[in-house]
This record gives sequence, C-alpha cells and structure tokens, in this order.
Amino acid sequence: MDVELRGGAEIREDEAKERSMKLGILNAIHPDESKVNWSGTPIEAYIRFFQSVNAPFEYAGYRVAMGEFPASTLECDAYVITGSPRGAYESEAWIVELMQFIRDAHQAGAKLVGICFGHQILAQALGGRVEKSEKGWGFGLKQFSITKTKPWMTAVPDQCSLYFAHQDQIVALPPQAELLGGNEFCPIGMYEINGRILGIQGHPEFTPGIMEDIRGMLAGVMESEMYETAVASLQDPHPDNQLVGQWIVNFLMGE
Repeated sequence: MDVELRGGAEIREDEAKERSMKLGILNAIHPDESKVNWSGTPIEAYIRFFQSVNAPFEYAGYRVAMGEFPASTLECDAYVITGSPRGAYESEAWIVELMQFIRDAHQAGAKLVGICFGHQILAQALGGRVEKSEKGWGFGLKQFSITKTKPWMTAVPDQCSLYFAHQDQIVALPPQAELLGGNEFCPIGMYEINGRILGIQGHPEFTPGIMEDIRGMLAGVMESEMYETAVASLQDPHPDNQLVGQWIVNFLMGE
C-alpha cells in the first residue's frame, strides 16, 4: 500500500481508482499527549478499522491537533473526527478552528462522523453542550441501548457493546439532533443530525491492546471500585466493532 504526504495530509492511494468516496480522517490526538501504542499512528488505526469492514474508501489523514487541516471542506467527500484527550469546550486554537471547520463542512453538505471527542465536538460546534461529567470516568467494555433505528443500521440488537474511555459527555444535543442510543451512565451515546452527522461516544476502532494501554494509565486515577469493575469488563473482549463499523460505512455511503 502506497503512502504519500501531501500538504500535511497522509494519503492512502491503494486501489484509489476503485474507491467511490474519499474519507478524511481528522486526527485530534497530538503525538506528545498520547501514550497509546497505535501500531503506527491513530490515522493508520482508523484505516485498519475501516479496512476490517471492507470499506470502499480512499483515505486522507490530517493532524488537526497539530494545526493541519484540509485546504477546503470539499477536499474530501466525508470526514471522521477521532477521539482526543482534550475537551470540546477548550479554547486552544486548533479546537476553535476544528469547530469552525465542522460548521463549514456541514453547511457544504459533507457527511461527518465523530468518535468520542469527535462525537462531542460535533455537538458542541452545532449548538449542543459538552461538560466534564460528575460521574467520573466511563471506561471499559460497556453496553448501551439502541433507542431509535435508521435505515443504515443492519441487524440491530437491543444492546450494543463498545469500548469506552471518556470523562466528558454531551449534556445537551444540538437542535434537530435525534438520539439513537445510550445508557444510564452516558445517556447521549449516539445521535444523528439530518442524515449528515453521526456521533458515537464509544470506540469501535479500539482494540484490546489499546484498552490495556489505557487501563495502565488510569490505574490510581479512577475511583478504585469503578476501576476494578472496568478492568473486569475487559476480560470478555467482544465489542460490536464490526457491526458498528458497518453502520458507519452504510451511513457514509447512503444518500
């Protein structure tokens, strides 16, 4: 697989002629702030995730936490925003720029998918509100209910399981957003806006190895009982990554 650097973007051009959509991956994780072994970069981790569900995409990666953005919202057909140790309510220059990019891309009709921080900053940028939760860390393999279905959801179970690792939560959805799922700890776990925006609090791209890295970082940080419960949940590593991955592909490819 060829990799090309062009204007701050990491381009994957494997079988590009056969791909029907160019997906921009907006990496919101600064390399100096991540101790996770991504087996490369977070951008490459997301590409592997999409490849695991045979997504027919061409990929472009942008290190937005380092100030690298697409030259135009039209540079890609759709964008995925990654997680981040930062908060969507913070005022760093790149976060402010990312929120404006979200508004501009949405106005231009691009599809946007957000994971964890991405899920939160999409809401924050479009009129919702994100806060650091008084409940503490949401960490581990957690179930959430699907409360509303969409045509791009296939084989919808009553409960989904994904890896979670977050302190912040959306406490108010943007206007026109539809709540699709959540649980008692994180009521706003998944939402859609007009078939163009999809936010997911859980991490379908996370592997057991990534969760082990985060587990080590949170030892002594989380309240002990919550931590032990979270660690116990990792002993049965069967998240619905493939199912949710297919949902994301269906969402992006749909009209």
